[in-house]
Amino acid sequence: MRVSPVVALTAVIAVFFARADSLHAAPPSGVMAATVTPSAQWIIHEVIPGERIADVADRFAVSVASIQRWNNIDSKRVLSDYTGVRLRVQTHLPGRQRDKLSYVVRDGDSWSRIAHRYDVDQNTLESTWNREVRMLHPGDRLLIWVEPGVIPKEEPPEITAADLMVPVANGAVSFGWPNGGRLLNGVMIPENPALYTVRNILHSYGSTHAIQTLQRALAAFRLKTKYDGEVLLWDMSVKRGGRFGPHHSHRSGRDVDIAIPVRPGYPPETPASDDAVDWHATWSLIKSFIDTGEVKYVFLSRQRQAALYKAAVASGATPEQLEEWIQYPRTTKYGIVRHSSGHHCHLHVRFACGPDEFECFE
Repeated sequence: MRVSPVVALTAVIAVFFARADSLHAAPPSGVMAATVTPSAQWIIHEVIPGERIADVADRFAVSVASIQRWNNIDSKRVLSDYTGVRLRVQTHLPGRQRDKLSYVVRDGDSWSRIAHRYDVDQNTLESTWNREVRMLHPGDRLLIWVEPGVIPKEEPPEITAADLMVPVANGAVSFGWPNGGRLLNGVMIPENPALYTVRNILHSYGSTHAIQTLQRALAAFRLKTKYDGEVLLWDMSVKRGGRFGPHHSHRSGRDVDIAIPVRPGYPPETPASDDAVDWHATWSLIKSFIDTGEVKYVFLSRQRQAALYKAAVASGATPEQLEEWIQYPRTTKYGIVRHSSGHHCHLHVRFACGPDEFECFE
């Protein structure tokens, strides 16, 4: 059967428009629509410290040869450091340019903390981008290159001295003099490995006020110095107070012996040599006790006070403060830190009477 030309033309036109409509129709279920690649753009990339041309090529998905050609770089000439060089790059990924930050160091910052905050490699941050900075001090400026769109991680809650302390039972009261008193309802120094280690639990009893002050001072010391060595507590008092050998005092729960802090690699039990002692940490520990306002004396042999004095001077203590705090170089009994024979490897801290200790004498 013959088909008229008009009918044939109409059929062709119908097929054409059906195919045209199918190009705009949604793809069948399960079939992904074709992705349109954005056109390449020219950008200027400034090479950051430690970055190689190969790193730039990987970042912008181009070849090293292309970067060399675009920037008239002789492929036979190898430069070890392109830092600061501005390269022309034609890329489909212009948004991968990193942001350069000038960061001001804050109190409590560390390399690891800053690296975590901006999600960068710590070694690159410290040894490549800021290698001229030896130690971090508040106010120092650091350079950081961060990925586009990175939002600094939120700061963890600031740790306070109270966070490092554990509860102390109430009701333990000091009676009488340190050399002739006793302890009522004595409480044991609670376990708190974040702050200290107790050597002998049978000799670790004290008044509530003294143990609370002990923890507060040690917590402040840990937070201020970041000292992570062991702080070893020797003797305080027995449960009911009174005399126990070899001590002449320690009778009313207000005296505690603490091993002198030592440098890494030395055992905390025997800080006998000056080389073993961390004198800056030792002074910071004593200063933390003084700052409580609840310490009467810290006994330390005169021989050891000379090194302690130097550490206090290095920390910025004024002549007036040194005169008030340390007996050295005087030989008469004066100051908070005083000479007492037998106190060569440990500090003997004596606390003041608590506000509710009405029969306590200093």
